[in-house]
Amino acid sequence: MRSRGWRGSIGAARTAKEASKASTVSETREEKAAGEESEAGTRWSKRCKDRTKYTFLRFRERGRERGKRKKIMKAVVKLQKGKGFVEYKDMPEPQITEDEVLIEVKAVAICGSDIHIYHDAHPMWPPMIMGHEFSGVIVKTGSKVKNWKVGDRISSETKTKSCGLCFFCQTGNAQICPDKRPFGIGIDGAMAKYVAGPAKLLHVLPDSISFEAASLCEPIAVCVHGLLERTKVTAGETVFVSGAGPIGLISAMLAKAAGAFVIVSDLFDNKLKKAKELGVDVIINPKNENVAEKVNGLTKNLGVDLVVECSGAAPAIKTAFELVRRHGKICALGLSGKPSIEMPWDVAIFKAPKVTFCFSSGWSAWETTIKMIERKQIFPEKIITHKLPLEKWKEAFEAIEKGEAIKVILMP
Repeated sequence: MRSRGWRGSIGAARTAKEASKASTVSETREEKAAGEESEAGTRWSKRCKDRTKYTFLRFRERGRERGKRKKIMKAVVKLQKGKGFVEYKDMPEPQITEDEVLIEVKAVAICGSDIHIYHDAHPMWPPMIMGHEFSGVIVKTGSKVKNWKVGDRISSETKTKSCGLCFFCQTGNAQICPDKRPFGIGIDGAMAKYVAGPAKLLHVLPDSISFEAASLCEPIAVCVHGLLERTKVTAGETVFVSGAGPIGLISAMLAKAAGAFVIVSDLFDNKLKKAKELGVDVIINPKNENVAEKVNGLTKNLGVDLVVECSGAAPAIKTAFELVRRHGKICALGLSGKPSIEMPWDVAIFKAPKVTFCFSSGWSAWETTIKMIERKQIFPEKIITHKLPLEKWKEAFEAIEKGEAIKVILMP
């Protein structure tokens, strides 16, 4: 009896041990399976997150690219050198650097040099958006721009890309730096909705000055630099202005503001009429009168104190030396669009006038310009004869070339 009971106890113990071992193995397998299932779930979850992130990044990049594609504006573009090659076409909106501002162009004026560029008779670096006489409002500023903010009304100088290191830049004449690449000539200009440019070239516009008038700050500053700063017209002088285009009419206004007696000559009666409206003393059309006889009669055969040559025409340049008095002054502002011009050298030697060639302008001329417009000493809006939408640029160019228009403003 005891022998069977002992053996029975051993068998029962073995059975219980084997059952416990089987249970442990089963639990280990279940835990391993659960671990593997959990690891697989983790991998799947990570994969889903990665895919979600990838999808998000992909759609964000597509959105950026789509946004970039939408930032297109219409512009008047000189495509390459040669006569013509100007088109009104889609162009990307400009991007600014840390020291630049983005300007929404409110008015851009057509300059005589724009006409020369059209005919391949002016230095240029195409392809580029044309236009350098403009005014507008700041819509974005670079990260390092100080003292300017979105919403400021501005006009801008054109001496972009001046090196800042050469003799001319270091002596305060960056406008004649050999590296200069102005708006609309060397870099993209303002015949568009937006233009980007250096904040250091900006000038604030008082609210009393319209955008149309302010778009003429650049040509006025050129004349201020030439007549007031370099040639130094003074009260009581007799001044002969050759050419009644925008530069000639602006010069006439400045000479009158300085107290001079002003004579204006031109071949177009509509321009002479405008000069008279601006208050000049005498107008002469060479087609109808002998200019030299008229001037000699007005000056008692002395000749004029100052000739301001604004036409760039060869006959007018020759006449300038005939009209100026001995030891008088000639201020050369007009571009001829030609590689060379004849001049009466011996006449010039015997009369010994001081001839001043003038190009572009600096900071002081711009500040003087804005003050004179604000104080109603000159009236740029009075020489604006046409205002057209930007897409009618060709019509505007043709009106200027035909002599039908004096100053045309394009509105982007």
